[in-house]
Amino acid sequence: MELKVYPDPILAQKCADVEIGDTSVLPILEEMSKKLYEWEGAGLAAPQVGVLKKLVVIDVREDPATLYKMINPKIVWKSEELVDSKEGCLSLPGLRDTVVRHERVRVEYYDTNFEKQIVDGEGFLACCFQHELDHLNGKLYIDHLSRLKRGRFLSKFKKLQKEKSEKETTEDEE
Repeated sequence: MELKVYPDPILAQKCADVEIGDTSVLPILEEMSKKLYEWEGAGLAAPQVGVLKKLVVIDVREDPATLYKMINPKIVWKSEELVDSKEGCLSLPGLRDTVVRHERVRVEYYDTNFEKQIVDGEGFLACCFQHELDHLNGKLYIDHLSRLKRGRFLSKFKKLQKEKSEKETTEDEE
């Protein structure tokens, strides 16, 4: 399982629903959970690892610790109150920016036993739910930025990627 990094085209594609009872997705969720911790993320959506199915894992490291393994998650309610959310993304490494999110959301999903669950999130957890569920619709958090901010962000990102590539080339030659 490899992390897909922007501008990989899979990150802009919409995901398909998982058929309820399709146990073939359970090992994918398990591996995604391992990668979430290995890559030190708060959330990971299936397209970020090349799978176009509605699967998400989230652990925002709150107390009590909760690892959400979500099948076909969808937001069924959003608060009117909005908050500024300083976000980063495993698929856009090295940069963060502020986007506007709903302060609270309610998410409906199926767990790994294919039982329907409903969870309310607020603050960072709510922002994380919105961020990860955007991935399932082919959206990245930078898609919420103004055109100007997004242009600046992408210029910085390309520069960082170029520097990283040059550093790796130099290390390979040594």
